[in-house]
Amino acid sequence: MRALVIGEVNAAGIKPTAASLVTAAVKAAGVTDMLLLGQGQSAQDVAKTFSGVETVFVNPADGENILTESLSKAVVALVKEHGYSHVFFEASSMGKSVMPRVAALLDVAPLSDVTAVIDAQTYVRPIFAGSIEVTLKDEEPVIVASIRATAFDACEKNGQAQIVMNAPFPETMRTRKVSFEAVKTDRPALQGARIVVAGGRGLEDEEGFKKLAQLADRLGAAIGATRAVVDLGLCPNDWQVGQTGKIIAPDLYIAIGISGAMQHIAGIKDAKVVVAINNDPEAPIFEVADYGLVMDAKAGIDELLKELN
Repeated sequence: MRALVIGEVNAAGIKPTAASLVTAAVKAAGVTDMLLLGQGQSAQDVAKTFSGVETVFVNPADGENILTESLSKAVVALVKEHGYSHVFFEASSMGKSVMPRVAALLDVAPLSDVTAVIDAQTYVRPIFAGSIEVTLKDEEPVIVASIRATAFDACEKNGQAQIVMNAPFPETMRTRKVSFEAVKTDRPALQGARIVVAGGRGLEDEEGFKKLAQLADRLGAAIGATRAVVDLGLCPNDWQVGQTGKIIAPDLYIAIGISGAMQHIAGIKDAKVVVAINNDPEAPIFEVADYGLVMDAKAGIDELLKELN
């Protein structure tokens, strides 16, 4: 058996989550290769050190300019050429877009949001907003899956993989990407941050989220939010944490003014330590919190800032 891992890149280089995908792939198939979606030298230098990876195929185009249709066909071509038994994507916006396309082109059923690998055919994934975990056996000839990277430890970096420049991706539908505007911020990326502070409707208004931003800057933390406040326009979509947002696993998650709906809890269940501040002592967030403080959300931020200063 042999697995192919799709390694995503961003402006800083290869995404740290790629190392977690390698861990899952090695456990499932043993021998692993990687398709690196970007040609930056720093990304190549990191990817070739991943323990368990034998070959790194480098995409000849910039990662941010890849069309999902082109990537889907390129992955299928690699699968047919090298006979991969497993193809693993990160459960990111890119992965969720490309993974089902690849499965359809290979005529297999896709497997989404894997949180544990038992063996080559047996996997664990959540259902019903993370309230239940199901163990299933996938008997498809090629297992195409998206992996929740936060559920796996990063692989070691003591490998010496071979770097191979991949063939140009095929053009599709005479479509090309005209421009790409990345969100620029000095804060850490939400899915890779060690500390995340998040706000909900308890912060009430823009003033509340300005206070939250001050706390995040003081802690060197990323900012998260619930779907409710995103829908209200109080913060951008890329801050959303939960079942329909980002799945995160920080060392410290501080939930301020968040009641703790099941859909939100599904996005933070792997956090190491959860601290909750809410004026409702019956809020569900306290059931999963390691530490809780019953008080007004804005007042809680003021007290934290006072202590930090």
